[in-house]
Order: sequence, then C-alpha cells, then structure tokens
Amino acid sequence: MKFTLPVAHGNGGRYMRELIEQVFARHLGNPLLDVNVDAARLPWDAGELMLTTDGFTVQPLEFPGGDIGSLAVHGTVNDLAVGA
Repeated sequence: MKFTLPVAHGNGGRYMRELIEQVFARHLGNPLLDVNVDAARLPWDAGELMLTTDGFTVQPLEFPGGDIGSLAVHGTVNDLAVGA
C-alpha cells in the first residue's frame, strides 16, 4: 500500500492532528503516551522522564536565519520546555 501525504500533514496544524488521531493513535495507542502534547512524561526511577521526537525536512540545509541543526535543537527544546 502506497500513499502520499500533503506537506500540510507535517506542519503541526490541523492536518497533522487528524493524521495522528485517525491513523497512528488508533493503532499504536499507549496510555502513557496518549497526552496530546509534543512531549510525554514517563515514570522513571528518579522521578519522571520527558520524551519528545521531531522530524524536519528542509531544502536547503542552510537557510536565512538558521540551518537544520539549529531548527532541530530549538524545536526539541521548545517541545520539552512547554511540556514541563
């Protein structure tokens, strides 16, 4: 089975939320991860652990105002800060 998703499904908006709810969460649901935020709190021996993941696709890798590395770091740190 092959299908193509519009770019809008990766922009963090309504289409991405619909994709997550209608496809991924239905088949891969997990009560610990089902929090509808960008970072999940997981139980840990020393308290809690925050977990997040992101994917970025940009062309070119360096662009006015940044690069793929800074975009990845800042996006991930923002997800953890908002989830804390």
